[in-house]
Amino acid sequence: MKIRVCMWKSCSDKFSNYIITRLQNDTNRFNLKDVTIEESLCMWKCKEWPNVYFDNEFHTKMNPLKASEVLFKKAKK
Repeated sequence: MKIRVCMWKSCSDKFSNYIITRLQNDTNRFNLKDVTIEESLCMWKCKEWPNVYFDNEFHTKMNPLKASEVLFKKAKK
């Protein structure tokens, strides 16, 4: 699974750093394989920040807890 987290100005002001930290901790803690977490440039949905792509699925208005929930739902599949 490839996860991209927007780190542009609007998103980084609202939880992006914490989202990355939470996803990295979850991935390590639960030994999830084949998960790549990357920082991304602007995703052009600045009014709906923070933005995260899980594989090719786009999510807006994320926070660390919601991102973690999406990660586990996708990891179960």
